[in-house]
Amino acid sequence: MTEKCKYNTKQQSIILRCLKQNKETFCTVDQFMESFRIEGIHIGRTTVYRALERLHKEGIVLKIPSVEGAPAQYRFVEEDKRKNYGKLVCLKCGRSIPLQCGCIDNFFGHVLEEHKFELDQGHTILYGYCEKCRLK
Repeated sequence: MTEKCKYNTKQQSIILRCLKQNKETFCTVDQFMESFRIEGIHIGRTTVYRALERLHKEGIVLKIPSVEGAPAQYRFVEEDKRKNYGKLVCLKCGRSIPLQCGCIDNFFGHVLEEHKFELDQGHTILYGYCEKCRLK
């Protein structure tokens, strides 16, 4: 039993190391698997999914859910950026910007009052194009 816990911890630390090495990039599970294959590391796909989901729930990993059949993407979040804000995500470069704005707070209030629906700001992701990509 203890061996199993150590094994899972070792695998999670390998996954976390990979995330930190690619902290500026969103990666899919397939990309993680390919990276591990190249390095000669054997971690099961299900283990990778579960570890990424656990890290996402802990706020250590930002997850962009699948859009139009594309696989979900994951990226490491630096500790100082782990506040419970929504995200603006660029569809071209994958850049993530915290959604901190008084106007968005007003919007959340409007949705709650007028539509009787409470949005979870920490899980809100708005997709579009960052200034850098728009100007290219």
